[in-house]
Amino acid sequence: MSDYDDVRDRIRRQMVPLPILYREDYSIDHAGLAKYVAWHLENDTKNFCLTFTYSQLDFVTPQEIVDVTRTVMEVVRDDAVFISCTGGGPLHVAIETVQAVEKVGAQAAFVHLPEHCLQNASHCGQLYVEYIRAVAKETEIPLLAVALPIPWSAPPQTMLTAQLLEALCEEEQFIGIKDDIYILANRMELVRKLSGRMGITGGGMFSHYIFFHHWPNQGEFAGIFNPKRGQRMFELLDENNYLEVLKMLEEDSQNGFSLPDLHWMARNQVVVYGMGFAETYLMRPPIASATEAQSNAIIENMRQTPTLFERVAQ
Repeated sequence: MSDYDDVRDRIRRQMVPLPILYREDYSIDHAGLAKYVAWHLENDTKNFCLTFTYSQLDFVTPQEIVDVTRTVMEVVRDDAVFISCTGGGPLHVAIETVQAVEKVGAQAAFVHLPEHCLQNASHCGQLYVEYIRAVAKETEIPLLAVALPIPWSAPPQTMLTAQLLEALCEEEQFIGIKDDIYILANRMELVRKLSGRMGITGGGMFSHYIFFHHWPNQGEFAGIFNPKRGQRMFELLDENNYLEVLKMLEEDSQNGFSLPDLHWMARNQVVVYGMGFAETYLMRPPIASATEAQSNAIIENMRQTPTLFERVAQ
């Protein structure tokens, strides 16, 4: 088994994406992030990643991505897999970022979609494949793609078709995708054709994941605020107890809390702050941070829904 196969086979079941936390001066709160990762390790989380939107990569620099990766790896070491991420942009920046995160220990990296692909909708999938291949030529760690819809397509169509992914799988270094398409038929086609060769991690829709649990190399964003609860859902699927999983998902949907005038990422920032990890709940502009009243409302909801939020700071 190659190192690429080993990392691919470890990326399965629960995957926890990491937020970027900030201090009062908007610098990154590395200490808070390290505490959050350590808590997950203590609760048996085995996979972490940066992901473009949730990890706010539009608002951090390539060097900050490397610095965050270093902080995470100082905690994770060999106890879990950490997938770092590029921020898109020029090819040379993506290559330099992957090379740098490899040096600080990341086991893999998402190569995010460059802007030029979005500007060439009719050829975006093939351009993305060639972009990843170009990164692979200059780097060594396992690489993953992010499967997105073709811009402006209605109904949504996948940018990375099964045919394109089969071609990309010719690169030994390529080991999987994050599925942001959320089309069941599309993922099923990929699973049937390529599950032995590449892994697929869903982007946070557990109701879709349940269809693929018993196939190899499948994962899902879960357990972000309660790792034990997330892991319990995977255990129930091992037992084919789909009814109990559906009950838990229904409970999650009923207990979810949001404020219509607050960005969901700002809400999540308050949650990590309310759990006692983050120094502040600030967001870098232009995303507006929660107000004190909004923060208090979110934290009170956390106290009222302990099944969703295992930990709330006193």
